[in-house]
Amino acid sequence: MSITVWRILFLASAVIFVLGLGVLFFSRLLKNKYYHSYAPDELMRETKTSNSKNKIYFASGETKKYIKKYVYCNSVYDKFLVCNYVKKFEDICFFVLEYTARKRVVAVKQIREFNTGFSSKVIALDRRCKYVNVVICSADGLEINSNVIRPLSVAKIRLHAFLTSLTVFAGLFAVRHLVVEFFGGTHVKFYLNSLLNYIAVGASFILALLSYLITLLSFRAKNAKQLNGGALEYEFV
Repeated sequence: MSITVWRILFLASAVIFVLGLGVLFFSRLLKNKYYHSYAPDELMRETKTSNSKNKIYFASGETKKYIKKYVYCNSVYDKFLVCNYVKKFEDICFFVLEYTARKRVVAVKQIREFNTGFSSKVIALDRRCKYVNVVICSADGLEINSNVIRPLSVAKIRLHAFLTSLTVFAGLFAVRHLVVEFFGGTHVKFYLNSLLNYIAVGASFILALLSYLITLLSFRAKNAKQLNGGALEYEFV
């Protein structure tokens, strides 16, 4: 092929690379979707100290049968949550959905405790968390909600893998051509039409194909993060 054709292919691959990065970044194909949208719980009491602000909320819906209330603590150093159970449980599991000031989910934690008292352990919250919803998952063998995160569709995973592999191939193709243009000197045409150049293009395609396969094989639906904290006593009165 002529140098002109190679340069047109280079420009096309560079454009595809930039567009691919943009689509992958802004489309957020792998963004989690949730069964539960934010629902404000009833505020029981709010207290302030010199270095913290604490709010106690009543739990709502099905959750209030197992978790009576919870305290959201916002201190100078960190944020955390403590739940007050209606009774002692041998095994209880619940989700903590954390929201930003704009009611967007910033994190989801799945908490599971065994042989509890009347209060949970400390549940550390993200620094961006402004609001919280607590959703019961199971209690003493009774399953109420299996998950709060909707599973990602196979179509979205495959589309993400395809866009990723296409972007990888376009990027490698563009970089290969730039290297030849910069270091080829007067022998650019010779290098572009050499067997080594075609091998490099083929290797780029194979790497892109491997990227697609690895993405499909290694990807797992993102589960709720699990985090259990240490012990903390808080008086729910």
